[in-house]
Amino acid sequence: MARLWCGLLGSIGIGIGMTVLAWGQTAPRTAPPKPKLERLRVAIAPLGWDTNFTWLQSRSGQLDKRPALEFLVGIDRQTGAYTPELAEKWEMSPDGKHWTITLRKGIPFHETWGEFSARDVRHAVFLITQAESVQSDTGFWRTIMGINKNDTPEVIAQKIAAGVEIVHPHQVIFHLQYAAPELPENLSANADLVMESKARWDAGGKELYGQKVVGTGPFEFVERKVGSYVLYKRVENHWRKTPEFKELEFRWVPEGVTRLATLLAEEVHISDVDRGLQQDAVAKGMKVISSTKHAMQHQWYFGGMYFATPEKMDQRLPFVDQRVRRAMNKAVNRAALAQALFGGRVMPLRIPGYHPQLDEVFWPGIWNPDWDARFEDQYGYDPAKAKALLAEAGYKDGFEFTLYLYTLPGLPEQLDIGQALALDFQAIGLKPKLVEIDFPRVREQYRTKTIHGALFPARNALRALEYIKINNKAKDSVVYSYEHPYIEERFELLGKVVDKAERARILREVGDHIYQNFATIPLFFLYAEAAVNPKYVAEYIFPGVITGFFTHLEYVKLAP
Repeated sequence: MARLWCGLLGSIGIGIGMTVLAWGQTAPRTAPPKPKLERLRVAIAPLGWDTNFTWLQSRSGQLDKRPALEFLVGIDRQTGAYTPELAEKWEMSPDGKHWTITLRKGIPFHETWGEFSARDVRHAVFLITQAESVQSDTGFWRTIMGINKNDTPEVIAQKIAAGVEIVHPHQVIFHLQYAAPELPENLSANADLVMESKARWDAGGKELYGQKVVGTGPFEFVERKVGSYVLYKRVENHWRKTPEFKELEFRWVPEGVTRLATLLAEEVHISDVDRGLQQDAVAKGMKVISSTKHAMQHQWYFGGMYFATPEKMDQRLPFVDQRVRRAMNKAVNRAALAQALFGGRVMPLRIPGYHPQLDEVFWPGIWNPDWDARFEDQYGYDPAKAKALLAEAGYKDGFEFTLYLYTLPGLPEQLDIGQALALDFQAIGLKPKLVEIDFPRVREQYRTKTIHGALFPARNALRALEYIKINNKAKDSVVYSYEHPYIEERFELLGKVVDKAERARILREVGDHIYQNFATIPLFFLYAEAAVNPKYVAEYIFPGVITGFFTHLEYVKLAP
C-alpha cells in the first residue's frame, strides 16, 4: 500500500532584483549568469499509444501531441473556461442545430503548409469520422453528421461537406442532425477535434501524417523515438504564446519510483509522481503543484452491461444482477482507500460525470442532493450487507471474475487501487483474478462490446453530458460501460431540447437512473498534481480539466 501523502501545493513567485550603479562606478566582476533551461523534460507513464496519428487513440493518447496542435476553442489555464483559440467567435441558431464559427486569420501551419482556413476545419471532421478512427469523440461526430456505419466513403464525404459548410476561408457553419447547445465543448481543447492541415493530407495522406505531428501550436515536432521520448522545438513568435524554453521533451517512464528518481536526479523537470511518493519528493526540495480545478474522477466499470443491445449481452453474468453490483459497491472501504493512497485529499464521487459544483455552472439544477444523502445507505461500506445481497442473488459462495490492472497518466495509483479493491472483494467471498494488461487492449474490448464479466478502471475528466455520451450511449459511445433503453430515450429527447433548465432536468434523470442501478463503482474526484523541480520551474498553472492531466506547458515560467 502506498505511503501517506503530504505534499506541498502552490506555485512559486520569483522576484528578480536589479542593481543600479552610480555614474562612473565600476561594476564588480562577476561570473556570467547561467542561461535558462533550454529543454524542459516531462516524465509520464506510457500512454499505450506511441503514434503520430491523432485519430488512432483515446483522448488520453492525445497528450503527447497537444503541444503541436490547437483547437477551435481553447481552455483557460486558470479557470477552465472556454476561450477563443483558432475560432474567434461562435454563434448558435435558436434551434441549436446550426453553429456559425468565425476563424482567426493569418495563423500558419508548421513547416510550409500554408495558413489555417475553413477547409482544415472540414478536414478535421473527416479525420475523426473516418472508418478507422477510434477517438473518444468519433461516435459523437459520426452521429451529429448523420454518418452511418454502412455509408461508402463517397457518401461520408457528401455528408461532411453538407454538415460543415464553408462560407468563406475564415468562416464555417456546422449543420447538425440534432440540437447541440454544448457544441463548444466538442470544439474545445477538452475534446478531440484538433486542427491539422488539409494541404498536407492532399500531398501525402496517411503516410505523411504518420511521420510527424504538424499543427499550428506553440511547439513544432522534431522526432519520436518509440518507447522512449517525443521531442518538440518552440515556434518563435507564436501568435498565442512563445515558450520561454527552446525544446520540450516527453519521456516515457513506466514505474513511479523511477519517475521520482529521474526528477531528483534532474534528468527531468516535471513529473507525474505517485501521491504516496510525493512526500519523498518534497523532502528532497521538489514542489508539488495542483491543477486549478478538480481534474479527474475515478471509477470502476462492470464489463458487459449492454442492456440497450441485448444481442451483445451475456445474461448469465453475475454483474447483470443489480444486487451483485450493489454488493460489490458496499464491499469497498472508500474511506480507508482514500486515506491510505491519497492522504484523505479526495472529494467523494457519487455518479461519474456529475460534479456538485462544476456541473451546476453549465446546467443549474442537474445535481440531486439525494445522491449525497442516500449514498451511505445505498453504496456505503457494509461487508455484512454485501454478503447478504450476494446470497439473495444466488451467489452465497461468491464467483470468479477478471479485474484488469493498467496505468493511466495522472493516476499512477490505479494499480494499488485495483489491488485494494480485490482484497475488499475477497473479504465478502468473491474471487477476483487480477490481470495486468495494456490499456489499449482493454479499450479495444469495450469498444467492440466484448468485455464480458470483467471489472476495469477509468480516470476521466468531468462534465456530465460529455461523460454520458462517451460511456452510456448504445448508438455512438466508445466505452460502453453501462447502457440502457431508458438512457437512449432520454438522449433522443435531449436532441430536441435547447432550454438549459430542461436539458438539466433530463440529465438529472439520467443520473438518477445510473445511481439507482449501481451502474459503476464510483470512488473519488481528484486534482491533477505535477511534481516539479523549483531549481528550473518557477511557475506552472494548468486547469487539469483537459483529460485530467498536464497541459498548457507553453506557459511554464522558468527559474532564473
